Amino acid sequence: MGYIVTGYPSRHDKRKKHILPLHQFAASPLNLQRYLHLFQAPVFSKRSRSDESNHTKAQVKKLRHHRKLTLQDMPVEIIQHIFVFTKGEPAMIALNKFFYECLRPSFSLLSKIMWEKYLFNPLEFGVENIKTDSGCVVIPTLFEHETFFRLLLDHHHILLQNISHFLPKKHFRDMQNGDFDTSIELDLCSMTTEDADKEDFPRNFYNTMQIYLTHRECIRSMGNYFILRNPYDVISPFIEWVFQAIEMEGEEITSEFTVNNMFESIDLILYVSGSAGQKFTSTEPLLTVVFLLYFTHVNFLHTSNFHIFFQDRSRLQFMEEFILKYYYEPSLVEHELLSDATVWDLLRRVSDLKLIDLVVQCGGRPQYGAMFS
Repeated sequence: MGYIVTGYPSRHDKRKKHILPLHQFAASPLNLQRYLHLFQAPVFSKRSRSDESNHTKAQVKKLRHHRKLTLQDMPVEIIQHIFVFTKGEPAMIALNKFFYECLRPSFSLLSKIMWEKYLFNPLEFGVENIKTDSGCVVIPTLFEHETFFRLLLDHHHILLQNISHFLPKKHFRDMQNGDFDTSIELDLCSMTTEDADKEDFPRNFYNTMQIYLTHRECIRSMGNYFILRNPYDVISPFIEWVFQAIEMEGEEITSEFTVNNMFESIDLILYVSGSAGQKFTSTEPLLTVVFLLYFTHVNFLHTSNFHIFFQDRSRLQFMEEFILKYYYEPSLVEHELLSDATVWDLLRRVSDLKLIDLVVQCGGRPQYGAMFS
């Protein structure tokens, strides 16, 4: 019984966690001062639970108020202004989904970027003596950018109203290289009066055939600034594009793909080229049409697409209208172009007597032995 300690059970209760008696804990080699907090009574706050939650919310609001602001926190209008000043920096669009939605292309946004990027400021090149009408002078590299080229085509009735001149490429290149004589006055007004002073149409107008069918009004307006110096580099490829598009368009073609519309586009090409009349001075368009109708697309002429395109004309009727419109001269007994050796060489390969008679009636005279070589 000498092992029994007063106030404590003599046997260990396995169901209870063993706690070392206080007097033994104090007698242990551990320092009791390090563990006094284990024996101190908890201090309960008098603040109610609702007050604590309100205090926590206030702290959260305060933290949110002091959060560092970023570019994303600015109004959309300001972000778009910054985007315009960067001249449409693509990296801004690729930052995240927010900027992608914010800077989604629109006419308003793209037109502002276009003016910021391509509006000519002569003072940037040290040029002051420029005589021009009231309005904007635009750098010609605009046409080399596909997006802004399409923007000008689709909205020419708005954008061209603000454009006075397109700066000639040569002058712009000289200014960039520092070769432009700033002491000489550059008269841009004279470049819209005479065709001889106009620049050639930009290369996009030679490479994009469909615009002569879908954007005829824009092409006509652009004729006030440029002249198409090589129309036959456009006419033959345009005719080829039309026939290929008819074949590839599917079961139903649009109303734009008709003979009449094609003729209107060809007339427009001749008009912006400064042609005095509406007659061809080259055999190339005639050779192109004959080759397309009698060789390339001969197996597809019976389809519904070509039936709609020809507007109830036969192949020979179309050839007759084409030759009368662009080649026939009533005052000439013998037509030089229709008598060309390349034309008759192709007619010999076609071997269509009705087509040969048509060419002869319009002034074509074959060289001796051309049909029998």
